[in-house]
Amino acid sequence: MSPPKRTSAALGGGDGDDPQDAAAPTSSDDVLALAEEAEAEAAEAEALAAAARARARAMRLRREAAAAAASAPTTVEPVPAAEPTEAAEIDESDEPIVTDEPATTHEPAAASRQRRLRLPRPSLALAAAALAVVLTVGFVAAGVYMTLHHQRVVAQQERSAEFAAAARQGVVTLMSLDFTRAEEDVQRIIDNTTGDFRKDFEGQAEIFTQVAQESKVITEATVNSVAVASMTQDTATVLVAVTTNVSNAASQEQQPRSWRLSVDVARDAGQIKLAKVEFVP
Repeated sequence: MSPPKRTSAALGGGDGDDPQDAAAPTSSDDVLALAEEAEAEAAEAEALAAAARARARAMRLRREAAAAAASAPTTVEPVPAAEPTEAAEIDESDEPIVTDEPATTHEPAAASRQRRLRLPRPSLALAAAALAVVLTVGFVAAGVYMTLHHQRVVAQQERSAEFAAAARQGVVTLMSLDFTRAEEDVQRIIDNTTGDFRKDFEGQAEIFTQVAQESKVITEATVNSVAVASMTQDTATVLVAVTTNVSNAASQEQQPRSWRLSVDVARDAGQIKLAKVEFVP
């Protein structure tokens, strides 16, 4: 907008006046014209500055949208950033129109949700290593179990054989008697028994010895078979099949007799001894 021309009437003095005095406003109309000119220049400068800021913001938003589209894990068509609504709209006369709505960018909801749900997949090498560790631990555990089981079975077999041998020897000692050494045989029976069975036999030992000597009896026992029916760590019940041959003063030789016994054995001071003897039909 061009300032109004000053009329000659607004200038004071003649031709010899100072030029500065001639340029100074001499009326209120001239002052208003200069003020309007200054306001127009200020508005034009502000519009140009606002347009420059809007262009810079639009370029920054386009760069951010391009970077987000490049870093997306899947191929997604980037949505162009919305044109900033604060950008200046310039008409044909270069006078910008500024709006107050803030510029926003909207990322596709599906692409954002897919990025949040995407998890790293374990590699094949890692899965193979984990499987190898699991199999190794399983084989070691199975080997330890088999070793312990084998040791337990072997220990049970050894204990069973030990109880069977003790029962066999105890029955032979109990049922074998020679009147010529009756006292030694009776004492050997007492030494090979334990518990209540030993106490009962000790109470009748003298009578048993006297009867054997008077009848001049000789008994020989032979164990035919032995089987452990049940056992614990220190006790066992053993079934024994035995045959005896008896001779005395009345008859030099008698028919062999077969017996079946249920024998309880128990550990006593580290030695397995007879604890109970029963004849079974």
